[in-house]
Amino acid sequence: MDIKTVIRVFRIISIALYLVIIIITIILGAVALYLAVRDIMSLVPFSSITDIKILSALSAVFLVVIALEFVDMFLEYIRTGSVVVDLVLAVVLTAISRELLLYVATPSVSLDYGIILVIGILVLAVAYWLVSKARVMQSSDTR
Repeated sequence: MDIKTVIRVFRIISIALYLVIIIITIILGAVALYLAVRDIMSLVPFSSITDIKILSALSAVFLVVIALEFVDMFLEYIRTGSVVVDLVLAVVLTAISRELLLYVATPSVSLDYGIILVIGILVLAVAYWLVSKARVMQSSDTR
């Protein structure tokens, strides 16, 4: 068996595993969508709306967005065969932003944790901007 055959077999196995992961992520995204709709519907009696309930609903919506970003990231990996860094950064940035929403909704958590979340979001935003800028510069150099 030559090396090209081995690489091809491992590539097929990798794609099959990623397809399984995509299916699992879609199922989890559907569950997150159900939870988001349930949380939004719980806001319907407008007299009982609180900021905590709104933040909880937004957090549930963020879960749906994260699931969609994961599927997009996995599909892009299958399509290109390489990890797309800006998609990974977008997923992590969205997840930490959701965590910041949860932090705001639970006032008993320490201030240090909130500061760490904000610093993490800023660092990831700068990294995302740099990666996006590098991609634009790279695409303009190839023209």
